[in-house]
Amino acid sequence: MACGYSKNYILVDNADGLQESLRELKSFKSKANLLAVDCEGVKLSREGELTIVTVATEEKAYIFDVVKLKKVLFDEGLREILEDKSREKLMFDCRQDSDSLWHQYQVKLTGVLDVQLLEVMKRREEYGGSSLKFQLSRRSGRGSEVRRSDRGSEVEKIRGFNYCLELYTKDTRAINTKDKGRILLQSDRNLWKRRPISDVLLRYCAVDTLELFKLYNKLKSANGEELSRLRLASERYTDLFRGKAVRSFDQYEGNGFLPLDVIPSEDGEDNLTADTLCNGCKRLFPQDEFSEYQLRHNEQKCRVCSSLRKRKLYY
Repeated sequence: MACGYSKNYILVDNADGLQESLRELKSFKSKANLLAVDCEGVKLSREGELTIVTVATEEKAYIFDVVKLKKVLFDEGLREILEDKSREKLMFDCRQDSDSLWHQYQVKLTGVLDVQLLEVMKRREEYGGSSLKFQLSRRSGRGSEVRRSDRGSEVEKIRGFNYCLELYTKDTRAINTKDKGRILLQSDRNLWKRRPISDVLLRYCAVDTLELFKLYNKLKSANGEELSRLRLASERYTDLFRGKAVRSFDQYEGNGFLPLDVIPSEDGEDNLTADTLCNGCKRLFPQDEFSEYQLRHNEQKCRVCSSLRKRKLYY
């Protein structure tokens, strides 16, 4: 057992430790039956290198060293846990993790509850409903007559994990641990694959998972009424990068905005036929996501991609 962040994490980097840790995780039972998962790596994605997978209960984080354990890690039982939909997993922005797991190790991540998406849902709730309903009622009260392309103010920013810790949990110890790790990582982009792993980075991995439980409990509603929508939104988020045949790794994939139509609307608007391609993010949307001018000139950009273009022009 490593020492440091309340001595509540363990580095798993050999066969004996792997078997014992997987047994503990598979036998884990709790009232919520939740785990937390986070991946680290160098340029984490299908084209980068996955080097660490951390899986945690509320009490203990298991930091699995992919560099040392390699494919055996997944074949011996971690794949079963990550692919088991009944074992729900808290994550924070699962997109690159999912892409990396699938394209490097053929692990199809499921059962995710993405806390980054839950935070967006919490913010919407604080404004008296979804941003969609707020925007439509403010403009005309007749949503069916307002094109999606005219609702640019519905584009929403997503918040980072550190920011959410500061805003919602205010856990100074966790925040300081993350800050120390971030400073260390800035000095060496390949640090996640260097061995031995420093205590600073081990504590960083522990915070990334153990603090997810606190953040989730702060953000979720008392009756859990948003859970079904969060499950569907997380499923879409999990497949957003993973499901692409080819990735662009450009500003249209990597930006600080929530991708459109990930969180299901409460009025069923996202059930409309999506058959028109955005030339930016390469996703399909209903035709009225684009202006008539864009459609005529084959220059269609969804509201998120249009926002990026405008920001580039102004800044």
